[in-house]
Amino acid sequence: MPDDLQQLKFIKAADVYKDGLLAGHLTRTVRGGVAFQYTPEYLAGGYAPVAFSLPLSGTAVETPAGAVPAFFAGLLPEGHRLTVLKNAIKTSFSDEMTLLLAVGSDVPGDVQVVPAGQLPEETPALTDPSQPGELDFSALANAVDQHSLPGVQTKASASMMTTPLTMRGRRYLLKLDPPEHPHLVENEAVHLGAAKALKIPVAASSVITDRNGLPGLLVERFDRAQAPDGTWLRLPLEDGTQVLGLPPASKYAINSEEVVLALAGHCKAPLVAVRNLYLQFLFAWLTGNGDLHAKNVAVLGGRGKVFSAAPIYDVPCTLLYGDDTMALPLAGKTKNLRSRHWAEFADSIGLPVRAAASANAIALAAAAGIDLDVLPFGGSVLRGSQRELRFRRAELAG
Repeated sequence: MPDDLQQLKFIKAADVYKDGLLAGHLTRTVRGGVAFQYTPEYLAGGYAPVAFSLPLSGTAVETPAGAVPAFFAGLLPEGHRLTVLKNAIKTSFSDEMTLLLAVGSDVPGDVQVVPAGQLPEETPALTDPSQPGELDFSALANAVDQHSLPGVQTKASASMMTTPLTMRGRRYLLKLDPPEHPHLVENEAVHLGAAKALKIPVAASSVITDRNGLPGLLVERFDRAQAPDGTWLRLPLEDGTQVLGLPPASKYAINSEEVVLALAGHCKAPLVAVRNLYLQFLFAWLTGNGDLHAKNVAVLGGRGKVFSAAPIYDVPCTLLYGDDTMALPLAGKTKNLRSRHWAEFADSIGLPVRAAASANAIALAAAAGIDLDVLPFGGSVLRGSQRELRFRRAELAG
């Protein structure tokens, strides 16, 4: 496999498919950049654009210095998985076109990117065991992976190593504990379970163990749906940076209001989306999740291509790892938030006062259902986190 991957550096053009249809091409330019352009046939067909930031147009979109347009950059894996892939290809992080070609057959959403002239094919799963206990998580974490799942960040909550997995015919993400942040699997599992009380969609998950007794969080992919004939459908999915046309590196460099309004503006029911996103940000604050950045909120398209806020994912308590700030500024602040700042946030995103009050009550009840004592933390770390969360909840309730 590594030899085949290294040949991708010499490929000059790629075909971009949207929902199984050839939509356009990515081409390396003589200036060292990359250009995206729709095909005339796709433009004439009146189909949906490849991305919100790439509206239908006969004009090419060009990016410099090896970078691909922001939407495509947002499809690349991050952190540990990107490093393993880069090393296998023997290229640099700036060579985004080559990295995208390596994973483009299976990226989040319904877009596929393949070498020009090739048809997209289903990327074989790293493993398809009949029982979770047959897996070896440590081997999976370091395997060269031609699936792309963004999500390994520098902050604690998403420093997990994430691996795509097929098991019993279904599509999952397997999230593993990183050495520097122990017990993240159990931490996130508890918070995903509590998030169900918000009464909005939450990614389905369960904790499994491998043959060595190591825990992993198995999260079902919500950008895949099974058709009546048993085939798998790719559903359109765009996170906050992609919708805003920003590169992944900007995921911490924008404010919460901007992200919410951008995502909700593409939903069929914008006010419902605003409320759901408000609940996500509020639940993050009430539970000590300091890594709700712009790549951890998204919009998901259904089979009718109608968009709504994507299910909640990536929600552990980062206070337990010393992270006491919000990932994105909210009402101009990332820490020391008060109830008035949440009222200001609700007003700025167009959430009515009564709807915000109702959402506050729901989020408080959901957060109250979490008992950090069930997690394997103790001492001053646990007591300090519990003290801070009691203050936040009392502040909102008061």
